[in-house]
Amino acid sequence: MDQPVRRLIKPTTPRTVHLLNLRGVLPSPVQAEATTESAFVQVAALCPATRYVSSQPETLELPGQNYTPDYRVETLDGRTAVWEVKLEAKVPKHRTLFNLAARHLAARGEQFFVISEKSLRRRDQHHAVRLVLRYAKGHFEPAELAKVTQYLLAHPLGASIQQLITELNVARDLLFHLIATRVVTFAGAVSTASNSRLIHTDYREKNDALYLARWLGVSPWRTDL
Repeated sequence: MDQPVRRLIKPTTPRTVHLLNLRGVLPSPVQAEATTESAFVQVAALCPATRYVSSQPETLELPGQNYTPDYRVETLDGRTAVWEVKLEAKVPKHRTLFNLAARHLAARGEQFFVISEKSLRRRDQHHAVRLVLRYAKGHFEPAELAKVTQYLLAHPLGASIQQLITELNVARDLLFHLIATRVVTFAGAVSTASNSRLIHTDYREKNDALYLARWLGVSPWRTDL
């Protein structure tokens, strides 16, 4: 695979660049330009399907042009998918490019996704994810953690945050830590509300890129006929 045509971080770049070090969630730091890319990395990282996220993974040689996508995500089943993070208003003018990229990647067995700030921010999930990830490096008594995991393993449909706090007498912070470290996850929409239902990840399909896509609320890019 060709190397990207540019490095994301360099002294002359006019953009704000973040290096996201999500210890306890992803195995290595991930680069992100601007807040929309940061939101993508954080939301993708919290998804139980995600194993690894790499920024600007390669340059694709497409007909008439080169293209460096934003991210490649490897999921737990070992498959990879390529993701472009783009402002909603800018997606239409890049449709031809994205069609070419999708065909190129499909030929070698990779799916291509385009996600906008609209999908990333639906129901303010990016705020909930950012809050939860703060607890990834927390330290809690193993017996307290086991109390929650054993309860959820015995309840395949899960339980609400408030129910777990009340019945098990555990702290909300501990629940957020278990979500951040992907031992448990959200049974429905990503939300830190008291009525949000949590479920043990053993009871969720959590291996592939399509699970990640559903988590993010997008579908694979479909090329124009």
